[in-house]
Amino acid sequence: MDRFSRWESTTVKILGAVEILFAFILLFPLFVSLYYGEDPTPFWTIIPFLFLIGSLQFLLFRESKNFRAVNGLLMVALVWLLVFILGMYPYVVAGMNPLDALFESVSGLTTTGATIMADIESWPNGILVWRSMSQWVGGIAVLIIFMYILPMFGVGRSIFANELAGSGSSDYSVRMKNAAKSFIIVYSILTAIDYILLLLCGLSFIDATCLAFTTISTGGLMCRNDSLVGFSDLVQMITIVFMFLGGVNFYLHYRSFYRRAKKVYRSNSEFKYLTLWFVGISVIVFLMILAKVSNLSLLEPYDYFALFKDVLFTTVSLGTTTGFYVTDYCTFPDQCIILLMIVAFIGASSGSTSGGVKFGRLRIIYEFIKNSLAKTLHPNAVTAVKVDGENVDDSSVFAALAIFMMYVVTLVVGAVLISMFGIHFVDAFGLSIASVANGGLGFQNYGPTASFADLMPPIKMIMIALMWVGRLEIMIALVYFTPSFWREMMLNHRAKKREKEFRD
Repeated sequence: MDRFSRWESTTVKILGAVEILFAFILLFPLFVSLYYGEDPTPFWTIIPFLFLIGSLQFLLFRESKNFRAVNGLLMVALVWLLVFILGMYPYVVAGMNPLDALFESVSGLTTTGATIMADIESWPNGILVWRSMSQWVGGIAVLIIFMYILPMFGVGRSIFANELAGSGSSDYSVRMKNAAKSFIIVYSILTAIDYILLLLCGLSFIDATCLAFTTISTGGLMCRNDSLVGFSDLVQMITIVFMFLGGVNFYLHYRSFYRRAKKVYRSNSEFKYLTLWFVGISVIVFLMILAKVSNLSLLEPYDYFALFKDVLFTTVSLGTTTGFYVTDYCTFPDQCIILLMIVAFIGASSGSTSGGVKFGRLRIIYEFIKNSLAKTLHPNAVTAVKVDGENVDDSSVFAALAIFMMYVVTLVVGAVLISMFGIHFVDAFGLSIASVANGGLGFQNYGPTASFADLMPPIKMIMIALMWVGRLEIMIALVYFTPSFWREMMLNHRAKKREKEFRD
């Protein structure tokens, strides 16, 4: 296709490809709208434009000869900005104000799951399907950006290595392009299995589609006002399993599907510790709630099962930063709320679609602290940070420490900024966790049954920024706010200008 190209810009070419891909994606909610006899205007009015503009950009521009890491990082920012704007278009056309549309778009594409829709079921099915589908697309976008786009320019390989450090993936030698393809196939297979099981449980097409799209992606934007409260125990238990699978390192799924490694889950310590973490927290919360019951003799055996199921669902949903709910956990004892806040902040596995600090990073930090204490007792000892018997290099250790510190700082700064607009600090802290960890569910007055629709516009804008920062793993997003990044951009621009003048 290079014979059609007239100008040189990798960024413009990639943005064109994104626009074409987005046009294809919007065809599905368009067909849903047509099938249900709804107004298809939110979709068909933009699809031809995206096809035309995207094709022209992709054909008329060729890849830059000297594309540096700083250009790759800027391109990632532009890709996110583009998809956020494109994602809000259907909401605006459907009648939502621009700020709320941007909030809903960013929440979906970052797989956060926070919503400003007060009455979800009043919206057309096409919009609701797009709303859930945007989360599924957002989960794939993370894989594509980190494992295909950035590695093309020498940026993503180190980021990908840090993301999988300590997860039993040190022998991962597949090329990045093939890795992205394999992970996306696994992602799609898990979604399809979940979807089929939900249909077998008797769910409607809309319910099953929206739930399947938002479970593996650990998103949480459901098409019902009460999330999963009204669904059967079987549907809720299936969702627990697939939320957990969405929060597991996708490299393990890859090895299970492609390498036929039957013992891959049992042999991985992160998987085992994550399972024990969720089950252990659920048991503690369950016992704390029972301790508050005045007369346990009035409870039937099913009541115990239903209570533990609800607690386990809540723990896994918050821990994988999915955002579904089956009960109002804000009615739990205060000690339980604190535990659940910690669970939401930590998140699930590295290399998954979940948000948060990530369980794998905390394991690395724990091993680092343990080694530091050992060196205090034995100064001459030679120690190395090991996870699953593998050495974790210093760059991964420092990356884990830096990201953890920046998560804490960002969380506190976000809570302070939100509280400046009259929100109680506990509520502000919950909103900050919901945004930075991409969990979508707040606490106290902004818990699962509350709505974000009445939040002041500045608070919504702060949450939009926090959702984006959290989705880019903090460090990459904060790079854009450093003077050195823009200084590199200026130097790179001048170098290209001199090179062009020399060629002319």
